[in-house]
Amino acid sequence: MEPGRNDPVENSMNIAVIGNYVPRQCGLATFTTDVAQWLERVLPAGSEVFVVAMNDREEGYNYPPMVHFGVLANNPRAYPRAADFINLSGVDLVCLQHEFGIFGGPRGIYVADMLRDLKKPVVTTLHTVLPEPDEQRRRALAEVAELSDALVVMSRKCIDFLDEYYGVPREKIHVIHHGVPEPPSGTREEHKARWGLSGRTVLLTFGLLHSGKGVEYMVEAMPSIVERYPDVVYVVLGATHPPVKKREGEKYRYGLKARARELGVEDNVVFYDRFVPLEELTSFMAACDIYVTPYLDMNQVVSGTLAYAMGLGRPVVSTPYYYAQELLGEGTGVLVPVRDSGALSEAVLDLLADPVKREAMGGRAYELGRNMVWDRVAGEYLDLFATVLAGRRVAPLVAPKRMAMALRDLPRPKLDYLARLTDAAGALHRSHFDIPDRASGYTTEDNALALAAVVLCHMQTEDPRALELARTYLGMLRYMQREDGLFHNVMHYDRSFGDEVGSQECQGKALLGLGLMVALGQEEGLVSFAKGIFDDALESISLTAPRAVSQAAIGSYHYLTRFAGASLASSFLDFAGASLVASFDAASAPGWEWFEDTLYYANGLMPRALLLAYRATREGRYKEVALAGLEFLVQTCCPKGTFDLVGDQGWYARGGGRARFNQLPIEATSLVEVLVDAYVVEGSERYMELARLAFEWYLGRNAVGEPLYDFASFSCADSIMVHGLDENRSTEATVQWLLALLRIQTALHLEPVSAAGNGR
Repeated sequence: MEPGRNDPVENSMNIAVIGNYVPRQCGLATFTTDVAQWLERVLPAGSEVFVVAMNDREEGYNYPPMVHFGVLANNPRAYPRAADFINLSGVDLVCLQHEFGIFGGPRGIYVADMLRDLKKPVVTTLHTVLPEPDEQRRRALAEVAELSDALVVMSRKCIDFLDEYYGVPREKIHVIHHGVPEPPSGTREEHKARWGLSGRTVLLTFGLLHSGKGVEYMVEAMPSIVERYPDVVYVVLGATHPPVKKREGEKYRYGLKARARELGVEDNVVFYDRFVPLEELTSFMAACDIYVTPYLDMNQVVSGTLAYAMGLGRPVVSTPYYYAQELLGEGTGVLVPVRDSGALSEAVLDLLADPVKREAMGGRAYELGRNMVWDRVAGEYLDLFATVLAGRRVAPLVAPKRMAMALRDLPRPKLDYLARLTDAAGALHRSHFDIPDRASGYTTEDNALALAAVVLCHMQTEDPRALELARTYLGMLRYMQREDGLFHNVMHYDRSFGDEVGSQECQGKALLGLGLMVALGQEEGLVSFAKGIFDDALESISLTAPRAVSQAAIGSYHYLTRFAGASLASSFLDFAGASLVASFDAASAPGWEWFEDTLYYANGLMPRALLLAYRATREGRYKEVALAGLEFLVQTCCPKGTFDLVGDQGWYARGGGRARFNQLPIEATSLVEVLVDAYVVEGSERYMELARLAFEWYLGRNAVGEPLYDFASFSCADSIMVHGLDENRSTEATVQWLLALLRIQTALHLEPVSAAGNGR
């Protein structure tokens, strides 16, 4: 639905706006700043607007007085503190600016904890709404939507997406245009003169620069344009997007400049490499003759720069992303195919050849843009706020929690102890107490699972140490790989190998860690390196042991989330599913629904591998066997509401007695992981509650009532023994703790490989 201007709001209203804020450099910061400042202008006397600013660095920014509170994005504890601050600040309503990438946790899930704790109504503006989202994005955005009283989108297409893909009721969604400034005073030639563009025909693209802007296609179009109109200049305005600059430097910009030189148009392509304040931006806009958005992402549902061009009456040439289709459908611009420099050239030349058409197009854009000026847009927000407040329920809006333990109650993942056990070669195998035991050497198994832990940690916290440790563990795995693709498992401290070839489980764990690196790695070089090791190993392995098969299957599943058409990984996942079902059918009987005749360790691996195979293939038998085995495991290990794991001093054979000690972290983590995956597949809160109970085994909810995790050293005890905790704290135990913690915190899994689209 679309709000119109109602009678002016007369009562005072206090608003908290949450989002990025200037001087942070990004489009969302500019938008949040405009929203807050314009709300302050249109609100009745006695009202107040303040900002809760999202920070991507601990020191924050030099904010103006309107910013009252800062939230460090990757600190989960900062979110409930922000909610407390807002609740105690006399606020009537919260206006949240939601964009993927600005909040912490997988797909920004931390913000949901803040929303749960708010006792004020929430109106959320969604800046990205993707069709066919991956499971993490869908769940994250659906939860934000459920915790909001109303949603604002800037494109009607978003209403369809939210309804179809996220299950949001259409009546909860409101369309309010992206705000635009009033045109600056002065003629076009005066503004051209200001920027040294007098006598030139100006084409303009504005925004923080990155490869998704598609500027290279406009550069490729310039020779044919310049051939007919030598005075044309293409201005690329804006600094490189800060995260892109941090990751890649100025690679994209330099590549564009080099290409312009190669094409002989370097004098006709001008780069202004700086973050441009609003006053300068509107002057550049006023100076341009044609505005160009050659963007590559056709799912883009809002573009502030396109809105600005419309509001300032500029004719537009654009690729047909959703927002452009919506705004340029009434003769206000020209749509051209994506990645087509010839079409860009043709459209620009057509407009340059017909000044009357060009000016008429700009005039129609200006008329449409009058509905988008900030004064009107802020008024529409204010009307919506008043409607929400009038209809607000007495009880606060609360969505059901996934688990009784709130995210803020969980420890933050800390890599200090794991880093202490890691030297230049890799992670050492054992410790005496908490002192690294160099005589124990190194194992592929430890380093592979350590790789999995630090990759997950980097995804969640962006801790730079995680990336450095990942490089170390990858280097170790490559060194441990033989020429035939298989891995040694043991390497002594003097770097000599302690075996001819590792066990099946060594091979499986290596594939698990490498697969996760391939799936979640953010640096192309590391992903490529891990992929090469993985591919060589998968070509060589021959596995029959259920745990090894399961570990390799889990690694293959992760691998396929990035490379869905990979036939070798896909074939192995098929083999693993069939193999595990066959093991279950051979060993199970009434009262013993299991894959083997004995319960050993890491028992959650087998049902987990089958659940992931089910997600990839939708083979119903995989899910059926997985859930049957999981139920047997839960009934065996958690009969009275506390997990009491099978111990390694005798295990638990069919028909025999069950050993209670030593209980191992690898078993607890396998349970946490499979229970979370069961929740993802089935949606039953029971599985999430059981996952929480399994995780709390680490925190003292266990057979001896003592926490294995030491909050002072960030290490984990090796086992629960009959007399209490093992005093040693090895790599394996601490890695298993980290894997369990990170899994319970995300509580969501990687994007599933759909049966229809996995390239098979």
